[in-house]
Amino acid sequence: MAINVTGFRVKKPKPKISASRRLYLKTKILKKASTLLEEEKKEKVIERERILSERLPPLQLSGLSLQDLQTLCKELHRKIDGVDDDRYNVASKVAKNEKEVADLSHKIFELKGKMKRPNLKRVRVSAEAMLGALLGSRHKESIDFKANLKTVKKEEEKREDTDWRKNVDAMSVHYMRHSSTFGIEPGFVARASSISRIWRPDSHRLSVLFGCRTLVPQIFLMSKHKLFLLRHGEGAWNKENRFCSWVDQKLSENGVLEAKECGRMLKQHGYEFGRVFTSILSRSVQTAWLVLESMGQEWVPITKSWRLNERHYGALIGLNRAEMALNHGEEQVKLWRRGYDVTPPPIDESHPYYAQIYNDRRYTTCDVPKDELPKTESLKEVLDRLLPYWNDVIVPEIKSGQTVLISAHGNSCRALLKHLEGISDTDIVNVTLPTGVPVLLELDENLRPVKPRELLGDQAKIQAAIKKVEDQGKVDEGKK
Repeated sequence: MAINVTGFRVKKPKPKISASRRLYLKTKILKKASTLLEEEKKEKVIERERILSERLPPLQLSGLSLQDLQTLCKELHRKIDGVDDDRYNVASKVAKNEKEVADLSHKIFELKGKMKRPNLKRVRVSAEAMLGALLGSRHKESIDFKANLKTVKKEEEKREDTDWRKNVDAMSVHYMRHSSTFGIEPGFVARASSISRIWRPDSHRLSVLFGCRTLVPQIFLMSKHKLFLLRHGEGAWNKENRFCSWVDQKLSENGVLEAKECGRMLKQHGYEFGRVFTSILSRSVQTAWLVLESMGQEWVPITKSWRLNERHYGALIGLNRAEMALNHGEEQVKLWRRGYDVTPPPIDESHPYYAQIYNDRRYTTCDVPKDELPKTESLKEVLDRLLPYWNDVIVPEIKSGQTVLISAHGNSCRALLKHLEGISDTDIVNVTLPTGVPVLLELDENLRPVKPRELLGDQAKIQAAIKKVEDQGKVDEGKK
C-alpha cells in the first residue's frame, strides 16, 4: 500500500503478464509435471519388482523330478483357484451392493417426487409463550417445569431363578403321554445316553430344549424351504458307459423319456418351481426344459452357469468305464469316479476332445478367463468352484421363498449334497444318484436339512437304477 500527497492510501496496480509469458510459464509447469509423473511411474515399477522379488522368489526348478514338478504345479493351481474364488466373491458382492444402491437411489428419487416439503420458518419460542399460545386465557400462572419433574425409580423385577434341567423329566413324560397327538410313535420320545440316535445335522443344538439326554421328536424340526436336485436324463455317452464330463452331449431317447416322466411325477405331487438353475451343458439344460414343459411351467426363469457343470475328468474323457476297470482295476476306477480328493490325470492339447471343449463359444461367457478353466478336477475341487455360486446366487433365491430346482449332473449334485448334509469324505464315495430321479431336500431357515433326502419315484426302479450306475465302473463279465 502507498500513501499519496492527499493522505489517502492507494493500491498499487498489479503487474501485467503478457500472453506469451503466461503461455511460456504454463508450458514449463506442464513439462515439469510430466517429468515428475514419469519419475513416479518408474519408481512404482521398481518398487513393484522389488516387492515381487521378496514375496515371490524365482522357482528353483533345476534338479526336480517329474513328480516334484507335478506337485508344484498342483500347488500353484490350488493357490490360483483360491485367488479366483476370492475375486469372484468380491465381484459378486460388489455387483450385489451396486444393485442395492441403485434400487435405493430409485426409491429415493420416487419419494422426492411424491413428498413435497413445506417451507417452514425457524422461530424461537419460549416454553411460557408456547403454553400461552396453546392454553390462551386459561394460562394465567407461570409454570416451573423443573419443580414439577417427577423422579421415577425403576422397580427391580423379581425373577425366579429356574434350572431347565429340573423340567427335563417332566417334559419327557409329557411328550410320552401325548405322542399320539403329535403323530409320533410312543417309543420315539425316550431318554438316551447320547443324542447320536436322532437324525439331524447339529441336532445337539435342538436337544438342549429338552435336556441333553432327551431325544428331539422329528415333528419339532420344521421344514421351511424345499430344494430339488436333479441329475440330467440319460445322455448318449451314459448309454455307451463313457466318461462324458465337459463334452457336450444331447439326451438319448431314454433320457428324454426320463425327463418327461420326472416332470409328470412332480406335477402330480403339486410342486411348483419359482427358479431353475442348470449348467451350460446341453443335457442339463434340455432336461430342465422337458421337466418344465411336462409340468406346464415353461415360463419359470432358468439361469445357467458353468459352475454347475459336471466334474472335469481330464484325460479320462471319452474312455469306457468298464474297459478302464479291466486295465486299471475296479478300485482305481472307483477312486477316479467317486473319490473326494482324488484327481484324474489332466487333459492336454493332444487329447482328441481338447479342442472341442476349449474352443466352444459357451466358455467365453464364464466369469473366469478361458485359460483358467480346469483341466481336471476332484470332487473337492467341484465343490470349491460350486460354493461361491451357491452362496451368492442360489441361496438368496431359496431364502426369498422360491422353490428351486437345480438340474445339473451326478457329481455337482453329490458335491452339493455333501455340503448340505455334512457327509464325510469317505461316505460320499458311496452316494449314488441315478439319472432323471429328483431328490427332495427339506431345509430349515438356515438351509440345514430337517430330514434325510428323499428320492422321488418308484423305489424299486430307483434302486435298480442306482445299481446300474454303480456297475458302470466294474469289469464287463463278457470281456474277462
